[in-house]
Amino acid sequence: MRRMSRGLHAGAVLTVLSLLLWATPSARAAGFSIFEQGSRATGMAGAVTASINDGSAMFYNPAGLADNKQFTAMGGITFLIPDQEFTGANPYPGSSYTVNGKSMIFFPMNLYLAMPVGEGMNLSFGSWFPFGLTTAWENPDQYYGRFISKRAELRHFAFGLQFSMRVNEWFSFGLGPELRVSDVKLFQGYPALNPYTNRVVEVAHVQVVSDGMEAALSFGAGIQFKPTKKLHIGFAYHGSVDQDYTGEAIFFSRPTGYADFDARVAGLAPLDKPIPVETAIQFPATWMTGIAYDFTDCFRVEFNANYMQWDIFKETILKFGTVDGKTLPTKVIPQNYENVWSYRVGLNYKLGETTEFMAGYVYDQTPQPDETTGPLLPDANRAGYTLGASFSPFKNVYTDLSVMALFFHERTTTTNDNNFNGTYKTFVWIPTIGLRMNF
Repeated sequence: MRRMSRGLHAGAVLTVLSLLLWATPSARAAGFSIFEQGSRATGMAGAVTASINDGSAMFYNPAGLADNKQFTAMGGITFLIPDQEFTGANPYPGSSYTVNGKSMIFFPMNLYLAMPVGEGMNLSFGSWFPFGLTTAWENPDQYYGRFISKRAELRHFAFGLQFSMRVNEWFSFGLGPELRVSDVKLFQGYPALNPYTNRVVEVAHVQVVSDGMEAALSFGAGIQFKPTKKLHIGFAYHGSVDQDYTGEAIFFSRPTGYADFDARVAGLAPLDKPIPVETAIQFPATWMTGIAYDFTDCFRVEFNANYMQWDIFKETILKFGTVDGKTLPTKVIPQNYENVWSYRVGLNYKLGETTEFMAGYVYDQTPQPDETTGPLLPDANRAGYTLGASFSPFKNVYTDLSVMALFFHERTTTTNDNNFNGTYKTFVWIPTIGLRMNF
């Protein structure tokens, strides 16, 4: 393994904590966003901004619920099943080094309720998950990248209250506030060169956990046009959020068997004691545009172009509290994410009044520069293919099923900030299931 300098100092501790916190955002969609917020919409690869009319309109376009005429409940589960592989590059971790991501299944949920409050007017409440991550690698205690990350978790939920209204036969709008809540958990090994063995060893297991769910406010809005009987146009927006976190970092000691060396390590920072930490993550604004055309009464094609303003995520500022009379200095870490587009095409075919079949394609750009691509987020441009179906097993009850196969482009890094370079290969299965009921 790469050798480190013998000098151990507080700056090294700061670097470890910095790596843990600034790299928090990583997920399975562009950057650390998640776009699969409804099974029926996912079947069309999310290309529904112009035509969506079920509960997931709260995410895809709040104007889409304006014509709802009954109390409606909709819920669903999105399963995220990633498959990751990393092959190292020389000089470190070496071209012969290969490791797989830990086998995991995640199942974030969504729930939407809509109620008419007048002719062409609806009030809706819902919860969805616009951002999130869990990244982990096999054999974490032997993983060569464990000094960058063993495991990272970020949960981010939105709770929305929206009002939608049909102004006339061809124009509708919707808007409302969103409460965003999230938390962070990060785990990493802390390295030092053992002068007795001349080998790098893990002298502490570092754990950073935010204090519960932090909250911030944003809003969403959308409009839908229907210039002709067959043509649909939609625009939607969800605002950015600057989420503040407070939490604790704990260095759990791992004795090496050399008393004087362990004592030097203990002098870096309080071991086995909580160190207060404050930081923030900037979640980007999202713009959605869509145009749909009904070629027949039962066949529709929609194209969407969505824009995410990731350039808000420029840097992360870390502030540390004082423990045992020691205060680590504030650290400013550049991020330099870039704004990106995603392009989506969806097909919808109706078979009678209660059955639909969907298909779609998405191309999604990554906002992440090569310098920050690493064990916490092996992000890359990706292409996804979807299929879906919706049917009614009972009166006023609809079941939605869909699946996405998401292929990430291979990404090879040569300029990683931590000098941990290599090639990442990622694939994700995303099956979903949803249930809609009208009362």
